[in-house]
Amino acid sequence: MTDKEVMQQALEALIDAANVLSAPMFADAVAALKAALEQQAEPPPEWLLVKNILDEYGLDAIAFVAEFKAAQRPWAGLTDEDWEHIDNKKGTSLDTFVQGAVWAAARLKERNT
Repeated sequence: MTDKEVMQQALEALIDAANVLSAPMFADAVAALKAALEQQAEPPPEWLLVKNILDEYGLDAIAFVAEFKAAQRPWAGLTDEDWEHIDNKKGTSLDTFVQGAVWAAARLKERNT
């Protein structure tokens, strides 16, 4: 039984007692319990969804969300500075590096678009 349910039961019992006995302390207790119940906020609906997912899938759900978020990242290719660095290697022993970089950039674009 949740705290809210216990408080609701106590409130109903106090209301019943107040109907039988006329004592000012019952009215004060009823008012205090009503105020406390009103202050207890329900969790947002999305938390119930998260709880259901965690109950069903456990920690695998967290790994799934992490992978999903990672897939949402924007694609990042080679920057202008990267290409400038590659251009500086032309005519050197690392000239074939340029060909590899061009291939890698095309491959990354193909996989990320």
